[in-house]
Amino acid sequence: MSFVLIALAIAAAWWVIAKLRVTRPTMAMMTTRIAFPDGGVRVADVQGALAKLSNPEEIVVPFEHAILVITYPLSTPASISIDAAFPIGFTRAELVKAVCEEYANVYEAEEATATTKTLPLEERTNGKHRNRTDGVYGIWGHDLENLTLRAARWTRGSDGAITIDLHIDS
Repeated sequence: MSFVLIALAIAAAWWVIAKLRVTRPTMAMMTTRIAFPDGGVRVADVQGALAKLSNPEEIVVPFEHAILVITYPLSTPASISIDAAFPIGFTRAELVKAVCEEYANVYEAEEATATTKTLPLEERTNGKHRNRTDGVYGIWGHDLENLTLRAARWTRGSDGAITIDLHIDS
């Protein structure tokens, strides 16, 4: 009788264990840096930037969807969803093209929403620095033509979202 009870207990335990799904929580991946050597690439010149790249077809972000975070020189950062052309991820050239296009879109949106417009270069009193505008992003200090992409880094968060942060300077 005790043998039958033990066998039933083992069978019940086996059945419960077989039916339970065991999943590990998603963990964040290590940050991966993508360098753009030789002085970086000019954000305003898409074709020149693409021509300057070494290994343009290398997959540098191995995910199909990502959030591009643009912070410099914006007072209010922009987070923009971008999609790769292929499910295997973004190539170096595709990433540079997306960065250049999205920066152009951000500057265009700023001009469209600002009441304080960008001063022409010849009217600026603080050297060649761009005045701060009061549009949706609050761009200050630099025109699009002055920006250079030096590096990017992508991170996969614990929620699975891929974030691409940029190292931009002037």
